[in-house]
Amino acid sequence: MQNYIFDFDGTLANSGKTGVLATQAAFRELTLPAPQADLINYYMGIPIEVSFKKMVPDHNFTDQEFAELLTCFRQYYHKLEAANMTLVKGVLVQNLKQTHIKCLFDYWQFTPSIVVPIQQLLKTRRD
Repeated sequence: MQNYIFDFDGTLANSGKTGVLATQAAFRELTLPAPQADLINYYMGIPIEVSFKKMVPDHNFTDQEFAELLTCFRQYYHKLEAANMTLVKGVLVQNLKQTHIKCLFDYWQFTPSIVVPIQQLLKTRRD
């Protein structure tokens, strides 16, 4: 048996737009200035527990307020992902389809709205 491990985001799907919209919505909901898309993209890949504080360096979060911001972001992310996350149709996907390799994915943002399109794209089933 062969195992293949690869990054999900940017390889099978692009979540950048979802992350930008969810970040801006969460900040607005807590009446914080919403960061511009270029700033959010700059911090993409850095954990939100670090990057969100860097996006508003002059704001001193209470523990409760920061926890609320993180929760709000995650709620918006899951709400927005179906309409904004796009699947990448490229060489990797075509190779996976042609080789009939079973694929396992580990990605914290998996919800039915992203799993189903991936299954359809790869034409696999969940075991």
